[in-house]
Amino acid sequence: MLDTLQRLARWMRPAAPMLALAGLALLLLCIGLLLLTEAPRTDHLLLPAIAGLVWCLCGTVFILTFQHVPAFPDADVRGWQRLKRLFSRAWHWLLALIFIATTVAALMLTKNIIGESLG
Repeated sequence: MLDTLQRLARWMRPAAPMLALAGLALLLLCIGLLLLTEAPRTDHLLLPAIAGLVWCLCGTVFILTFQHVPAFPDADVRGWQRLKRLFSRAWHWLLALIFIATTVAALMLTKNIIGESLG
C-alpha cells in the first residue's frame, strides 16, 4: 500500500505548486471575508472557501509526505540499516493511517459545509 501511495504522490507532484497557490488564495479569501465584510452576507462564499482550503491542504500534505517512501529492505541489508528502514516504513504506515482518518474527517466536514451552504 505504501508503494501505491508513493506512486500516486509522485504522479500528483506536478499539481503541488498549484494546490499550494490555490490554498494560499483561499486562505487570503477567508481572511478577507472574515475581516472586511459582514458575516451573514458572506457565508455563501466563506463556507466553500473553507472546504477548498481543507482539500488543498490535504492534497499538498499528501504529496509532500508520500513522495519519498523508503523501500522495503532487501535480504542483503542487515543490522542497524535494516532496522532503521523498517522503522521508517512503520512511521510512513502510521502517517498513512492518520492521513486516511483526516481524509474521512475532511469528507464529513465538506458534506456538512455543502449541506449548510445549500440549506
